Amino acid sequence: MSVDAAGGVRQARRAAWVGMGAFLVTSMFWGANLPLTTVLLRSFDPFWLTPWRLVLAAAALGAVVCVTEGYRALRVEISWARFLLLGLSISLFFIDYVVALRHTNTVTAAAVMAGGPIYAVVTLRLITGTPVERGFGVALLLTLIGSAVTIYGQASALGRGFVLMGGEPLVALSIVLWTIYSILAQRWFVPATSQLRRAYTASLGAVIWLFLFWLVSRLTGLAGPPNLAPSAEAVLWMVFTAVFATGLGNFTWNIGVSRAGLAMGSLWQNAVPVFGVIIATLFGIYPLVEQVVGGLLVMAGVLYMQWRKLRA
Repeated sequence: MSVDAAGGVRQARRAAWVGMGAFLVTSMFWGANLPLTTVLLRSFDPFWLTPWRLVLAAAALGAVVCVTEGYRALRVEISWARFLLLGLSISLFFIDYVVALRHTNTVTAAAVMAGGPIYAVVTLRLITGTPVERGFGVALLLTLIGSAVTIYGQASALGRGFVLMGGEPLVALSIVLWTIYSILAQRWFVPATSQLRRAYTASLGAVIWLFLFWLVSRLTGLAGPPNLAPSAEAVLWMVFTAVFATGLGNFTWNIGVSRAGLAMGSLWQNAVPVFGVIIATLFGIYPLVEQVVGGLLVMAGVLYMQWRKLRA
């Protein structure tokens, strides 16, 4: 093997490991977001909570950009049209997700979201023409079986079945919208732009659209009155989820996509509920046997695909 070829192999393996680490951190951040958001919705209307989380996320990311790259890096380097469209793409994801969860059964929503890797790969194929990676089918099958086992246990524990309430297509659409955002975040910046700046720019652009949507929702009665005097605990959890799940989670997700690819990331998304269950134990909510078994199967699928990448 030539020196250049050996160097390329080492670089590819390093990228795979970095991507794996980034997706692992993202899954932990987003997993923590699941139980904490449930707590936050007791104090905040979701349409009021979402824009403020993006404000805090953009501020946190902007602060890190300023410290690591200088204040000049806070300037939006893409065109205003792309800036607004990038913000719109991530805003539509948040808006769609909130509306979807209001019009779907918890168990049914989880079942639809389990197919996230399929929606993501199809979207990626249609937009970029990227072929499906070898080994993806096996990894997908394992994550789907694991998700099915987990959902079955959840449905039995809650005493709920699969009930269609009309919001199920919106759940699938949220995965598509996030995939589109992920593609644009990698394509609309010059290659030298850090993933940190990309996440900051997208979050900043989303603030405009989300507050506009909240205003329209409030005027039409879709959103309830804002809570202008939340408890100190609610504010603390909102800051925590905004900084880590919304802000840094977006940043580490972008790193994972840039190093390991969007298809790999879509499999890691099915691992998010696994970390959510683990973190929920800190709040005294212990996992079911089905959740443990299902989580192990999901992680087996993710790690199998990661092993294929390292081996290749």
